[in-house]
Amino acid sequence: MPATVALILTGWSSGREGLQSLLNRLTIWRVGGKWWAAATLIQPALLLLAALAYNLIVSKPPLSPVPIGSMAALFVTCIFLLIAALGEEIGWRGVALPTLQGRYSALASSVILGLLWGAWHIPFWLLMDTIDQFGSMYLALNFLLLPLTFFITWIFNHTRSSLLMPVILHLTFNIVNTVLLPVTSYLTAFAFFIILNWLAVLPILRRLSPDVLPEANFIPSNTT
Repeated sequence: MPATVALILTGWSSGREGLQSLLNRLTIWRVGGKWWAAATLIQPALLLLAALAYNLIVSKPPLSPVPIGSMAALFVTCIFLLIAALGEEIGWRGVALPTLQGRYSALASSVILGLLWGAWHIPFWLLMDTIDQFGSMYLALNFLLLPLTFFITWIFNHTRSSLLMPVILHLTFNIVNTVLLPVTSYLTAFAFFIILNWLAVLPILRRLSPDVLPEANFIPSNTT
């Protein structure tokens, strides 16, 4: 739905040229090795640390890797997770974040988008009986996961508005959290993960400028 809305709004306001510019940002991959490392390694490392902390402190029931039935099942799961990441990021970072940063600071924009992102997942949690299973605490924890949005904004703003980098970060997080270590399926482990995210994001918070940033900086016409 975020991608569908983003494509409709972009097509309506900017036509084919705007749509092409939006989708071209999925091809911006020459952004430097450190940004690829930031997009692919930070969140998996924090998930692993949260799992280790949980097993050392709580350990009942132990948090262990999800058994993989077959390589085919793993491949299909990753394809669905990729579609999900594309479906969200084309909307959130393709249109919503640049528009917000045309009016607010990167930090304020990230807070607004993070809260909207959390609220958008509520119907999914209800359909999956997640709230019934874990209670209102699970809902609260998801809204405390703002550092994940800060990380994505930080990477997005330093990679020429690349949409590929947010998709890679989102996909990497989902693969590790869904296929390998289901940290967010354990309330205490989820809480550890959020704490670790807040600690990790502190050094970059000052880089999310308090100044209002012009929208033109985030929707480049030249994406080569």
